[in-house]
Amino acid sequence: MKVRLYTDNEIKILKQSIFVRNIKYKREIEYDPIFKLWTIMLRYDMPELSAREIFARGGFDINILHKKLPQRRIKDWVDNYKKFGIRYFLPEDEYYQSITYIKNNEVVYDSMKMQLLDYVLKRLKEIDFNDNR
Repeated sequence: MKVRLYTDNEIKILKQSIFVRNIKYKREIEYDPIFKLWTIMLRYDMPELSAREIFARGGFDINILHKKLPQRRIKDWVDNYKKFGIRYFLPEDEYYQSITYIKNNEVVYDSMKMQLLDYVLKRLKEIDFNDNR
């Protein structure tokens, strides 16, 4: 697989954005968590904006970036936000875990094993109820 390395001039331009913390190994952009949360908010508040437009509003020179990079990053961040919540992003030095949702007075866990456990226990109760008739 080929790797895209940024030139020194491109790195200088990218680092001018207030939302770029660092460029690692001349290829990995380290974004500020506030930028990640801001892009998630814009994705929900202004769904008509493309990912490239959101990055451009954040002060990025999108001509430097791969055309799919903004779309991939925002999708990853939105997915992580849905699964883990704000604790995935802030505070950065603490742990995070899956969110537990309550839907129709039934607890729904993000973890597949927990969902399977809920189903098995629910089904066993139904079986036990039917056997005791």
